[in-house]
Amino acid sequence: MAKMFFFVISADAEKINMAVGFASRRKEKGDEVRFLVFGPAEKFIAEHEELIENIDKVKEAIKPKACIFIAQQSKLEDKFKDHLELLPAGEYMSKAIEGGFSVITV
Repeated sequence: MAKMFFFVISADAEKINMAVGFASRRKEKGDEVRFLVFGPAEKFIAEHEELIENIDKVKEAIKPKACIFIAQQSKLEDKFKDHLELLPAGEYMSKAIEGGFSVITV
C-alpha cells in the first residue's frame, strides 16, 4: 500500500480535477491518501464552484485540507467551511513526510 500526499498548488482547473480524481481512485484501491490545497489553488478553487462541487463528491474519501493562514489572508474561511478542513499546512505536510508519505505536487 502506497502513502501519497497530494500537494495541490496549481491554479488550473484541469490539474486540480485530475488530482482530485487520482487521489480518490487511489484511496478506493486502498492506498493512504492526504490531500492539501495550498496558495494559488485555494484562491482559484474559491472562485470556481464546479471545483468545490467535484471536491465535495469525494470529500469523505480524501478528506481534503487547505491552509488556514492563506484562507484567513484571503478571507476564504466561510467559503471553505463546509468543503475543506482548514489547518496549518506546514505542520500537516511535515507530519505526513515524517510518516513516510510521498509528495505529489500538482
